[in-house]
Amino acid sequence: HYSIKYYLFLLKNRVLYNIDGQVYPCCYLVNTDYMKGDNQYIMKEYNKSREQLNIFNNDFESINNHPWWKILEDSWKDSSDVTLRQCIKWCKTKE
Repeated sequence: HYSIKYYLFLLKNRVLYNIDGQVYPCCYLVNTDYMKGDNQYIMKEYNKSREQLNIFNNDFESINNHPWWKILEDSWKDSSDVTLRQCIKWCKTKE
């Protein structure tokens, strides 16, 4: 059985601020989003809220409390079918 590690962004509010103001949990999501677009469910949900998840439009507390983070976290439970490929590849651990 495998699970996804809870990285520092969830534990200590550490996130990645992109130059355009977008806030992401890690660089693995930024690269896919910018290089070719991402059709995975979690990133589609992120893109629906791009304006709200941008530090130029919102303060950190509002971004940190945005429902998208819960969608991301929930996707890690029980190796969900919607778990991002990047999370599985880079953050999966064996239990």
